[in-house]
Amino acid sequence: MRVRWSRRIFRWNNTVLVILAVLIVGLRIALPQLVQRHVNRVLDEMPEYDGHIGDVDMMLWQGAYEIEDIEIVKTTGKVPVPFFAAKAVKLSVEWKALFDGAWVGEIDFESPVINVVNGASKATTQVGVDKPWLDVLSRLFPLDLNRFEVHDGTIHYRDFHSRPKVDLKVDQLHVLGRNFTNSRDLAEKLVATIEARGRALGESRLDLDMEINPFTSLPTFDMDLKMSPVSLVRLNDFSRAYANFDFEKGTLAIAAEFAAVNGSMRGYLKPLFDDVDIVDVKEDARNPLHLLWEGFVGSVTRLFRNQRKERFATMIPLQGRVDDPKAAVLPTIGNIFRNAFVRAYGPNLENIIQLERQGKKK
Repeated sequence: MRVRWSRRIFRWNNTVLVILAVLIVGLRIALPQLVQRHVNRVLDEMPEYDGHIGDVDMMLWQGAYEIEDIEIVKTTGKVPVPFFAAKAVKLSVEWKALFDGAWVGEIDFESPVINVVNGASKATTQVGVDKPWLDVLSRLFPLDLNRFEVHDGTIHYRDFHSRPKVDLKVDQLHVLGRNFTNSRDLAEKLVATIEARGRALGESRLDLDMEINPFTSLPTFDMDLKMSPVSLVRLNDFSRAYANFDFEKGTLAIAAEFAAVNGSMRGYLKPLFDDVDIVDVKEDARNPLHLLWEGFVGSVTRLFRNQRKERFATMIPLQGRVDDPKAAVLPTIGNIFRNAFVRAYGPNLENIIQLERQGKKK
């Protein structure tokens, strides 16, 4: 009797194990399609934009899944390039933080591309997605996202309606963002950080460092930006499209600092033009008006450049709302004279704009 019951129990256990195995295998097979549908549904809910993705790879042993060939396009206008595209996006548990006692997630972007487009109308302009990105990402992964990393990213500024067309590019971007949960378990400071390194216009080094509060309803951040000298000839499409002149030679370097508290921003932009030459009489002889305008611009840069360093530069103070900053005209003009006749500006950061100071002023 006992042998018979033992056999029944053994058979029942085997049956249960087989059923569980079939269910697990079936769930594993169906899971990528279920995740793919969920991701597509979340992306479709973004106003004015639509999203498409390729395959979804599940890595359960890593606590991760990877989305391939993701693309977000504008649906309310005629923009020929997607706003965002990436070869792969991987969302996973941040195991390093788990050892510190924090159950958070991280996201890695492989070869992402962002296209910012200036158009003749709102329908042909593409500047971003209205729905907050953190809200979208939080729906794609059940954990709070604490860290993100960008590998080999590219950002384009494009204008398909200008003459000539404009395409300014920052590529080879590596971006690392940390502590977006503001957890003291993970960092000494209750602030998120972003570090970005890349190449501007095919030859210039670009460095950006930010401290940011990701949980304020309005932007709160402290940012430093530096761009090493780049040949001005690479900006000729931009200068001809928007200012109707060409650069024959010279370089441009940029340093900038900005700080914002609850959407109120102050800072400066410091452009430095070295060894600039604008007019080419032989090329522009057929267009007298173009030649006259280039001659005027060239004369101004020569007259107000620092003669010892052959540098035309200024510091442009900016203040106001983050989405609509205003430049201070008179201080900008005064700084042109300061560079020319007092002391030439250098490519260094002035270290005069900080988040703490901005907060006290507000």
